[in-house]
Amino acid sequence: MPLFRDMLHADESLLKNEQVLDFDYQPKLVKYRESQQFAIADCMKPLFNKRDGDNVLVYGTSGIGKTLACKHILQELEQETDAIIPIYVNCWEHNTTYKIALNICEQLQYPFTPNKKGVELFQKIAERLNKKSAVFVFDEIDKAEDFDFLYFISEKIFRNSIVLITNFKSKLFSMDKRLRSRLFLEFVEFNKYTFEETRGILQERVDYAFFKDVWTKEAFDLAVQKTFEMGDIRCGLLILRKAGKLAENESSRSIEVNHVEKILDKVDKYAVKGSSDLDGETRNILHLIRDNSGSTIFDVFKMYQKKKGKLVYRSFYRKVKHLELNKYVRIKKIYGGKKGNTSIVEYLGL
Repeated sequence: MPLFRDMLHADESLLKNEQVLDFDYQPKLVKYRESQQFAIADCMKPLFNKRDGDNVLVYGTSGIGKTLACKHILQELEQETDAIIPIYVNCWEHNTTYKIALNICEQLQYPFTPNKKGVELFQKIAERLNKKSAVFVFDEIDKAEDFDFLYFISEKIFRNSIVLITNFKSKLFSMDKRLRSRLFLEFVEFNKYTFEETRGILQERVDYAFFKDVWTKEAFDLAVQKTFEMGDIRCGLLILRKAGKLAENESSRSIEVNHVEKILDKVDKYAVKGSSDLDGETRNILHLIRDNSGSTIFDVFKMYQKKKGKLVYRSFYRKVKHLELNKYVRIKKIYGGKKGNTSIVEYLGL
């Protein structure tokens, strides 16, 4: 059976640098985020004069460059000076003060961590960092189970700047008021990319990742449109990668509209299921709204009940309002219709 006879050979690949399509790939310039990067960098500038820096909350929806921009700043900082130590921690992976302490020790190449408590580890961290200055970036700060590490840093690290990254500005208020007062945070918002910005980012990745002219205009336009609708560049990169792979598997010398269309449904499902920012029940509700965008909230609730949903209407409505607050959905009030006043809910994407 000729299973592999029709495949493209290595010298016929459509992709020249697949790594460029990775979520974690850092381009030399983070397009369309210059003002946000300058605002964040301004908070760190006092450290160059051996003074304490400012702290900042960076917020905005998923997949719009928050982490990428902050990592780019840390990279520039590292290239600029040895006097300021950059520390990056993802609080989804390291969600307790102790785990965060272990991760920072690892970054500082301090190996003597076994049998030490969190307080002891932070004492060692302070000993090392207080010889210089430090910038801390805590990504997905809303996933942290406690904030003792922030107390310690603000009290024991003499010259520092703290950057907290979250999808939801409202998560700030889960912090103790005393801690919020101590941090005295600046705020930097990352808005969703415009359509033209989305096109510019994807075009740059296509230019670096694929050989010239393998994307047809119609296929690329569809990929851009879908990425813009979803509001998540990561999903756009997934579309580019999957469409390219599919075209290669079909031994096509170009990426056509049908290649993009075949993977769009899979990307839709990936986006909703992959949203780690929502609990399971809220994800299910968002999935229903996505599939029934433009329905009344009450009609969506009835569909939810048919799928054995356990929430009462009031709790269900609160979940929908939470989705609206964080720009996953839009609620429109309709006054004086056939059914009286109603509320329409529309899916905005991720």
